Amino acid sequence: MHLPLIVLFLNLGGGEIMLVVLVIMMFFGTDKLPVVVKALGKGIKEMKNATAEIQREIEKGSAEIQRDLNLQKEMSELQEASDKISKRLRDGLKDMETHYDTKETPTETKEISEPEKENPLVPPDAVKRED
Repeated sequence: MHLPLIVLFLNLGGGEIMLVVLVIMMFFGTDKLPVVVKALGKGIKEMKNATAEIQREIEKGSAEIQRDLNLQKEMSELQEASDKISKRLRDGLKDMETHYDTKETPTETKEISEPEKENPLVPPDAVKRED
């Protein structure tokens, strides 16, 4: 029932609009017509302002939601990166522990006799004296 009324309202011609204006003039009178039109204009202006305000609030809310989603995405990427770093650190520590395990027997070092030891202060190409 509402759909035909909307369709009829949207299909108003010039004659129908004049008829509506005449009915309004007869109902309110010619002296109150400017006041009614002024009030109607204010009402339409307030409705447009309210609609614009609602649209701004919706856009602001959607921008905040989008920013939150982007932050969540970045946080998940950072969490993945920190997990990878933690895993690599744990693996590196395990490798170091197995390499330097104290349970293994240390390899014997061969002692170098006195004449074979090199003096770190002597240049490598220096001539050695025989005593």
